[in-house]
Amino acid sequence: MLFSLDLVSKSIFFIFLWSLPFRSVADDSASSTSYRVEPTPITPQEGIPQRISVYQPYRGGNCHGYRAKDISRTDQGVTGSLELIGSPCYAYGTDYKDLLLNVTYDTEERIHVSIRDANHTQFEFSNRHDIWDAPIYHPSSSVNQFNLLYNFSFNADPFEFWITRKSDGEVLFDTRGHPLIFEDQYIELTTNMVDDYNIYGLAETIHGLRLGNNLTRTFWANDEASPLDQNMYGTHPFYLEQRYKPVDSNSNVNYNSSSEQQKKYTSASHGVLMLTANGMDVLLRPKYLQYRMIGGIIDLYVYAGSEKPQNTITQFIESIGFPQMHQYWTMGFHMCRWGYENISQIMQVRENMRKFNIPIETFWSDIDYMDSLRDFTVDPISYSQEQMIEFFHDIESTHQHYVPIVDAAVYAANPSNRSDDSYGPYYEGIEKDVFLKNPDGSLYIGEVWPGFTVFPDFTNPKVQDYWKHGIQNMSYAFGSNSSSYIPFSGLWLDMNEPSSFCVGSCGSNLVNSNPVHPPFKLPGEPDDLTLNYPEGFNLTNKTEYASASSASLSQYYATATSSMQPVYPTAVPIGQQPKHDINHPPYAINTEQGNHDLANHGVSPNATHHDGTLRYDLFNIYGYGEIKVTHKALTDLQPKVRPFILSRSTFLGSGVYSAHWLGDNHSNWPNMFFSISGMMVFNMLGVPMVGADVCGFQDNADEELCARWMAMGAFSPFYRNHNQLGSIHQEPYLWASVAESSRRAMNIRYSLLPYWYTLFRQASYDGSTLIRPLFFEFPDEPSLAGADRQFLVGDSLLVSPVLEPNTTTVNGVFPGDENTVWYDWYNHTAIEHKPYENKTMDAPLEHINVAIRGNKIIPMQQPAYTTEETRKNPFSLLVALDKQGTAYGNLYADDGVSLTPNATLWVDFSAKSNKLSSSSFGTYNDHVPLANVTILGVSSSPKQVLFNGNIVNSYTYSDSIQELIINNLNNFTSAGAFASNWTITW
Repeated sequence: MLFSLDLVSKSIFFIFLWSLPFRSVADDSASSTSYRVEPTPITPQEGIPQRISVYQPYRGGNCHGYRAKDISRTDQGVTGSLELIGSPCYAYGTDYKDLLLNVTYDTEERIHVSIRDANHTQFEFSNRHDIWDAPIYHPSSSVNQFNLLYNFSFNADPFEFWITRKSDGEVLFDTRGHPLIFEDQYIELTTNMVDDYNIYGLAETIHGLRLGNNLTRTFWANDEASPLDQNMYGTHPFYLEQRYKPVDSNSNVNYNSSSEQQKKYTSASHGVLMLTANGMDVLLRPKYLQYRMIGGIIDLYVYAGSEKPQNTITQFIESIGFPQMHQYWTMGFHMCRWGYENISQIMQVRENMRKFNIPIETFWSDIDYMDSLRDFTVDPISYSQEQMIEFFHDIESTHQHYVPIVDAAVYAANPSNRSDDSYGPYYEGIEKDVFLKNPDGSLYIGEVWPGFTVFPDFTNPKVQDYWKHGIQNMSYAFGSNSSSYIPFSGLWLDMNEPSSFCVGSCGSNLVNSNPVHPPFKLPGEPDDLTLNYPEGFNLTNKTEYASASSASLSQYYATATSSMQPVYPTAVPIGQQPKHDINHPPYAINTEQGNHDLANHGVSPNATHHDGTLRYDLFNIYGYGEIKVTHKALTDLQPKVRPFILSRSTFLGSGVYSAHWLGDNHSNWPNMFFSISGMMVFNMLGVPMVGADVCGFQDNADEELCARWMAMGAFSPFYRNHNQLGSIHQEPYLWASVAESSRRAMNIRYSLLPYWYTLFRQASYDGSTLIRPLFFEFPDEPSLAGADRQFLVGDSLLVSPVLEPNTTTVNGVFPGDENTVWYDWYNHTAIEHKPYENKTMDAPLEHINVAIRGNKIIPMQQPAYTTEETRKNPFSLLVALDKQGTAYGNLYADDGVSLTPNATLWVDFSAKSNKLSSSSFGTYNDHVPLANVTILGVSSSPKQVLFNGNIVNSYTYSDSIQELIINNLNNFTSAGAFASNWTITW
């Protein structure tokens, strides 16, 4: 009967099979080998070569811009029309003759400038609230124009506008002198910039913190590992600009000038967002910044900002959505490897971590656990249900966790291969019609790990139930026997730019070849599985394969149906109308991959969504769509639990739903260094749960690098060690120095869990950054504008990691003036330093330098092996007084799990005039007592110590380091450390 089913009947029948619990797609007698030896048929790997436009002669020189007419001003903004001046200039498309201008005073801090074609023929991302619906689309209706922090000004002929901050007259965005170009496949908008400007953001890319003024940033979601200054997985077209002025002058200064360090400065920042999901180049040049978009409209938002950079970031994140609060356990240490061939190897890692007393919270699985590398399946042999049930039982008993990977692409079942008949995720998707299509309505079929694949359309409303069903059935395959119980604690979303190993719909006529090997040799793959590769083929990581076939494109187009047009782009004379082309637009953005074809290593721009919208107009939001759908699915399956999702591809507002890791980095010192900027920038973008693959993903880590990185990673919000198939193992217990470095750093991390959790709460409330650059806390010091070799955890801890090999010292600054106090974390001594001094500190291999900022109070707990065990240990407080004897801090607590906690607790701490006060708000109480309080900067030994007026007999004072330690407070706080208000005096 199976052999006679047609496709529709088969899809319905196998949806039923897929819904049965405890099933697997593979026959138990089948081989458990995940990697097949059958080579892939000829498919294009590079695409059609493109001449990158930014490196070609500029074609917009004959464009004269637009003139404004019928302008109307109201209390809500400015509206009017724009008409083309002169003849079309055909820079890189066909000019629109008439445009609509709409300037809206969204909030007192934010202004919105919208320019679109009069007939609304261009794709308007702001109309797709079904895909991306952020607070920015729902501004307050009670904005008072007299309270606006900005002014909008314009010239009519030619039309040019500028936005000024009222408080200081600073021009924040200024198009004067630059004509507007608005064409069907090219939009250009330029703003003048101040000299030596300091801007940050425009992510995602590998770069230092300060972007500089000689860079082109490309926004095109790209599956590429660590390409310096090039487009990567995510697109966040927002930047923060920081400006400095001497207190006695209105002129701008060169922040690099050493002579300027002796001056006093004031500073202010503002933000700029160009809201689009289309492809775009942003040119950073000495005198200007220029947007070059290949579609859509102008949706420009300018944030007036503040003297404090963090306030500007709050204005921005409030508009895209504050990040979600993560579960408490996510702050622990995570371990992963692409290459754990079976669950027994993971169980052995668990045993070894315990043996070497290195804390571990979560075990992760890369694609190894899948059956034949297919989504929503589990290998029935290497990851058998019996073993998985035992594994889940074991980690639950010790409060540990497990997170598996899910890729965006779904295996396209071979209709001629009977073993594929039971692959429900494909046939249900066919029946529900939820996959991306080619323009002719056929399935778009690319190529990923399992072979030829299809791609869920995450803009399709029907995909929600489909995706939820897949997660639910994967849970069954792992051994769950209940639809309400998910044995894994979160999901890891990878390859969701989305990635495809070939160019175009390469599998359209090749599905009958499935399953096939990826079109390249896998890292570490045995020689007997070697395919025929071109001479000089470079083995790289799982997401960095640019070319794996020497076959010509002509061969490919003769044997397979593609969505690409095999026409080499030719230059069009200036002044002539370029040909409209979706896959190869007249303006070629500066994409990183291969021959710069827009479909290289990703799903083509002309792949079509369910409503006819082309990926061209939604290209950069695919990963965000998967995140949002996954979040809803997990919430439906476990309504009371905060979903944990880690995603590679991100977009504006992704932090509302997910965490992010910095992708497939390399095991080298530069990647370790660049990860600091990556963490700081993503915190500015509202994705605070972020971190790099510690010790590196690709290549082989050595002992020194891994020891240093494991220590630094303990101060990143997301802390995971992960490396690739074929690389040497890098579990921290494999080297004695790495094990010791890890234990020391984790001891600090786990003791700081209450502080970390409070930072996450603040981030979810007002967009506060967890990992922040030094200039955020010291904005009036121009020398810190580019400082990115040190970082702050919150506002209280300064981390100075070693970022170079073969050294036992590290250089760093201790920012602030002569009144700023910094204390050494380890010995609690006040650090001697001078303003702007680059100080050399000892840094043995197993040590990382951490300093505590005076004026701060840090809540802590006695560290244990897991976050759950740590939460049961007594609290302590670390009080670092400034020179005036004051300090402040706070604490947030809840159950650490619930989506909407039944009870919460907020505690304010204040130290002043030899008195420490704790004021609690809320009803959450876990009855854990307060054990001790350590106070730094106490000038003399106290005559007595009182807790709520009662004498405390157990305390010690060190005159040499001016430290007071008050012990044995458990009896005073037996009902809970913060169950009621209290004061300590000394």
